[in-house]
Amino acid sequence: MALTTDTRSTARIYLDNAATSFPKPAAVHDAMVRYATELGASPGRGSYRESIEGGRIIAGCRGCLARLFGSSSPDHTVFTLNASDALNLAINGIAHHQRVERMRTNSAEPVHFVATAMDHNSVLRPLNALKADPVGALVEWTCVDANPETGLVDPADIRAAIRPNTALVIAVHASNVSGTLQPVADIGWVCRDAGVPLLVDAAQTAGRLPIDCAAMGIDLLAFPGHKHLMGPLGTGGLLIRPGLESCIDPVRTGGTGTVSELDVHPDTLPDRYEPGSHNTIGIAGLNAGLGWLSERGIDTLWAHERSLIERTLDALADVDRFPGLRLIGPAEAADRVGVFSFTHDALGPAELAGLLETEFGVLSRAGIHCAPRAHENFATRETGGATRLSLGAFNTAADIDTAMEALAEISRDIAAVSG
Repeated sequence: MALTTDTRSTARIYLDNAATSFPKPAAVHDAMVRYATELGASPGRGSYRESIEGGRIIAGCRGCLARLFGSSSPDHTVFTLNASDALNLAINGIAHHQRVERMRTNSAEPVHFVATAMDHNSVLRPLNALKADPVGALVEWTCVDANPETGLVDPADIRAAIRPNTALVIAVHASNVSGTLQPVADIGWVCRDAGVPLLVDAAQTAGRLPIDCAAMGIDLLAFPGHKHLMGPLGTGGLLIRPGLESCIDPVRTGGTGTVSELDVHPDTLPDRYEPGSHNTIGIAGLNAGLGWLSERGIDTLWAHERSLIERTLDALADVDRFPGLRLIGPAEAADRVGVFSFTHDALGPAELAGLLETEFGVLSRAGIHCAPRAHENFATRETGGATRLSLGAFNTAADIDTAMEALAEISRDIAAVSG
């Protein structure tokens, strides 16, 4: 659907950083090319220099992640394929451990989890799969509602959902739909008081804003390497509070390059959760991304994003400029990250996204965003979701101005045609 007859020549503006960050720092590509062309070996599988250097890259990256997230033990930072893989490891590993304990003691008590309406399918689907599984002890889970306007979850509602048999509480740090920033520290201390571990999905916050797991009461932190940590796709991890590994069974076993004389999987970390050869070329890129973040400072990058969030909200405050357009989620900068989703009275999400790209070169994502309960919370699930613009470290004030003017022009043109 074309609203204009002029042929636009415009740079493409990437505003889909909630899916993956782009562009990546040049150092990330350089590190991956160096690994591919100069090293190439599988760490832990050889005693020669290239294999040893690969092992150093992995250890260095693990240490950087531990320091970034306030962990006292680098070996308790486990590499995974992505945040979804990390969430599956935590949820299924705890469920398996709890089920075995129930069967060992002949207990009929179900294993109980608590999650929220704002959680991603990476949480919802594992929980529902466990609930539907007829084998082993019964699994139940409680979904805690969120505010229908802001998407905020009340920590008191988390407290009320916890039962004596609750094995884990799960909360998304920031919504990939609305950008809603949850009060994770408050939820963390609710969980500590109840003696229940807290798993935080940091897909939209790791590398974006400061996270201190110890200070925030976070026991398990699942994170992708390819978003705001600036690494490539295929990287991620799970940070585990020391001691909690005894309650998380491995979900995969295999070769580790260590204690190869044994045909049972090692219990020592990180090998307990890292079977098979590592994605070392990806970890090399992630390590370079972490170096780039360290040089610039997450506080500095977060302050830059906050300025762009405020600029966006200031523009949207002029509602007459955007007839028919609705912003989902918090109107206050303090309650969100730079993820903005919109609906339009006369356009479907895909139509709006298509116009943003073809007419203005603004790249967005339309749909349900793998978070159906979040869209249900905002009453957008049945209408196909929303059109999302999401900020990254390389976006500028000019990008925001272009995107806002694009939304305004589309909204004005639609209003003129409809009127």
